[in-house]
Amino acid sequence: MSKEKKTESQEAEAHEGSRIYELGFHLVPTISEADAAVQFSHLKSLIEKKDGAFISEDAPKLVALAYELTKTSKAVKHHYNNAYFGWIKFEVNPDNVAALEKELKLFEPMLRYILIGTVRESTLADITPKEGKRNPKDSPESPDAPAGTPATPAIDEVQIDKSIDQLVQA
Repeated sequence: MSKEKKTESQEAEAHEGSRIYELGFHLVPTISEADAAVQFSHLKSLIEKKDGAFISEDAPKLVALAYELTKTSKAVKHHYNNAYFGWIKFEVNPDNVAALEKELKLFEPMLRYILIGTVRESTLADITPKEGKRNPKDSPESPDAPAGTPATPAIDEVQIDKSIDQLVQA
C-alpha cells in the first residue's frame, strides 16, 4: 500500500511543473501510408524520451495543402501540394521542449511543424448544427441588424447579367 502511495506521489512530482503542448505537423507525401504510421510512432518516441505524457492525438492523414510547400533535401528542392497531417497533445516539463524542438528540426520526413503551449481540455469546436436551431445566415434579416432594417433582397442572376451587358455596351 505504501508502495502505491509512493508511486502516486512520484507521479504527482513528475507532473509538477509540466505544461501541456500540442505538436501539429506535416510529413512529406512521398512516404507510404504505412511509413507515415511508422514515422508517427517515431515522433511519439521522441516525446517519450523527453518524459512526455500523451493526452490525445490524431494519426497522420494525407491532405491537400492550401498552398505549395518547399523542402530542400540533399541540395535538391522538392515542391509539395499535399502532405500527411497529424497532431499530438502531450504534457512535458518546459525544460525539455528546446531539446525536443532540436530533434523535430532534424526529423527527415518532417515538412513543417508547429509546437504550441495549450490547455488539457479539448479545444475542438462542435460545428455540427443542432436540431431546431436555425442558421442566422438562412434568415432574411440579420439578428444583429437594427429593428426595421430591410432584409437583403434575393439575387436575380438574369437581372445582374442584363446590367453587366448594359455597362459593357455603354
